[in-house]
Parts: sequence; C-alpha cells; structure tokens
Amino acid sequence: MPPVYFDNACTTLAPRQVSDFIREYYEKYPACGGGRSRHWFSREVSERIEGDPERELSGSREILRQFINARTTREIVFTLNTSHAINIVALGMQFRSGDMVLLTDREHNSNLLPWLRLEKQGKITVDSVAAKADETFDLDLLESKLRKHHVRLVSMGYTSNLTGATLPACEIVKLSHRYGALVLLDAAQTIPHQTVDVQDLDVDFLAFSVHKMCGPRGLGVLYGKEALLGKEYHESDEAENVILPAMLGGGTVGDSLDHDYYLLDPPERFEIGLQNYPAQIAAGVAASYLLAIGRENIREHLARLNRYLTERLLKRYGDTGWFRILGPSDPAERSGILTFEIRRPNAVGMAEELDEAANIMIRDGVYCVHSYFNRIYGQGWTRPHLPSEHRMTYRVSLYLYNTIQECELFLGTLGDILKERSYI
Repeated sequence: MPPVYFDNACTTLAPRQVSDFIREYYEKYPACGGGRSRHWFSREVSERIEGDPERELSGSREILRQFINARTTREIVFTLNTSHAINIVALGMQFRSGDMVLLTDREHNSNLLPWLRLEKQGKITVDSVAAKADETFDLDLLESKLRKHHVRLVSMGYTSNLTGATLPACEIVKLSHRYGALVLLDAAQTIPHQTVDVQDLDVDFLAFSVHKMCGPRGLGVLYGKEALLGKEYHESDEAENVILPAMLGGGTVGDSLDHDYYLLDPPERFEIGLQNYPAQIAAGVAASYLLAIGRENIREHLARLNRYLTERLLKRYGDTGWFRILGPSDPAERSGILTFEIRRPNAVGMAEELDEAANIMIRDGVYCVHSYFNRIYGQGWTRPHLPSEHRMTYRVSLYLYNTIQECELFLGTLGDILKERSYI
C-alpha cells in the first residue's frame, strides 16, 4: 500500500529535481564554494549559489530573493533551519536593560527558548499576546502591551504549526513600528503555501526552513533588512539596532591579525565555515518549483482538503463530547493543518495504528509547543492519573501532493480504529 504522507508540517517531500541537483553536485563539482579555491569545481559551486550574469545563471540566493521579494541578495542569509535563523537574531541583537520581547501565547520552542534564555540571563523580559476566545489574534492587546512596555522586538510565528492559523502580519508590523519595535516573523509554516512579500510587509526579519517547502533538509534562510545586518568592519562600530554575528570563523572575515579582525559584509559575515553547498543549490530549485506551481494554487488546494476533512470529522464525531478540532472553526483559516483532540481513556497510540493499518503518517503529541499544552491542560497532562483525564492530540498536515482519495482512506481507517476502541 503506498504511503499517505500527512506529516508535512514537520517536513515536506522533495521533487525529483531537488534530489537530481544534490546528486549532480556530488558527482560533477563536489567542492567548496564561497571563493575559497580558484579551480573550476569551486567556481561552479559559487556560481550556482551566487549566480553568473555571463552564463545567464541567477543562482539560488537570487531565486530566494525573488521568492520573498527582498531588495537585494545581501539580505538573504543561509542558515541551518528556522531555529538557527531565530537564534542568530536573539544572540546578535544588542539588547539594553528594560527591553522586552513580545511573543504569541503558542510559540514553537524555536521561537520561545532563545528568548527565555535571555530572560534568565537578565538581558530582557518576555511577554506574550494571548489569542482571543475565537482563536483570532488580539491586535488591541498587542497595542496595549506596546504602549505600556519598552518592547524592543516582536517575534511571532507567522502561521501556527499547532492550529495552522495565520497572523495578520501587516497590521502587527505597522503597530509595532509605530511604537518603535522591530519585528521578526517565523515563517516556517507560511512560506510553503502563501506568497510572502517582505517589502510589502515591511518586516525587519523573516526566518524559514527550506525542508518545509519541498527542499533539502538542513538548510534555512534568515531575511534581514540590509540596514539591520551591519556594514562596519568591527562590531564595536555598528549602530545599536544592528544584529551582530554571534559566531565567527572561516568565511566570516575579510582579514585577521594577531589581535584584530575585519568582518565581511552581509550575508557572508553570518555564514560561518564550510556551508551545505548542495542544499543551497537545491534550495533555488525548490523555490523555482513552488513558484511555477503558484503558492496561491497550493493555498486553495489545502483549503479544499482541509474543508473536506473538517466537515466529515465534525459530522461523525462533532457531537460526541470527546472530539475537538483545535484552532479557528473555519478550515480556510487553518491552511493545511488539522489538529484534533481525543479525550477518551487510552487515547494514545492512534498515530502508530494508522501507520500500521494503512501506511498513513500523521503526528501526535505537542509539536514542540509544550508551553501551550502545559498551560491549558496542566503540566504532566500526558501522564494522567484517572481514565477520565486521558487525552491526546493528533495533527494531520497536508500539502500540494495530497488528495481527496487519501483523505477518504484516512477517515475510513480512523473510523475503524475508533470502533475497535469502542469509542463509537
């Protein structure tokens, strides 16, 4: 039985073009890029990434610039993933006493832990903007906190990996800038299915992972406005709003002496050491692939699948009292994510049963949003004392290659499992 892959919020599948370019790198020009060497292997790697006008070769950095409509390739920094990109900002931002970082109340650990560590170190305070009762973002509460506190940075998950709900990013950026705060958006779950224009948003920083957009694993992107990524040779000469490189070494400096060094310009000053060259090359291929399909087409497809699943799940289990879909009630507002709660004795283990019964792959647990679940269910909720307290959440996350037929197979197999458990 072919696999039904419904775990796309974790990582997407990659088209053959991506793996072909990775294979091509290792077979035809498996060398260092970044201008380290003068032979043609190295030149080919560098030109595949940075482009070559004479060959009419755009290069993957330029393709990614176009992908998010950045002003210049100097604003495109390659990272390991979204988590790495966020940490570059957290560790490089020149915080002052009294600064606050504002989050949402359901952040992925990657956009929570870096700020909590800085708070523990006494460098910042951390606060969050809770969602309204209808699960929509509370712009009035955001403005209240911006007005009352010295908010240096608003750092928020653009689209929730828990519910699929997308923030009103334009309004958040405008409000934050009005009160002097910078904005970082974690766009890991947004970029794959929605057109993101950083100039239109006027966002200061944007982080995303290529492996969630049909690309290779182990590569991410940090977008930062050019003025915020620095231009001076020495960190001590940079303006206070500039992000300083948290790590230095090979590839980040133009020159070094026994007791001094001179930084390269962005993005190189943030791209330390030997890079993941095949992934960087293939990232441009993945972005081109999605551009050709059209992210608005992907968005419409996901809304159609999500609506189909939502309507049938609610029709079958909506009145049971033990089934609940998390997030906004309108499936169109949950992109390709459908997370549901089962509150029944021995509610665990259904992800494994779906896998074993019909090769259906979903995810269960907390999805790296431990703080949210611990707050609403109580810490230790996964180890309940009484059968009446048993619950588990399951996440179906869809993408462009999923079909209605796969949704039908999931619904039928889930129904069989629930019958076997005597839930229905």
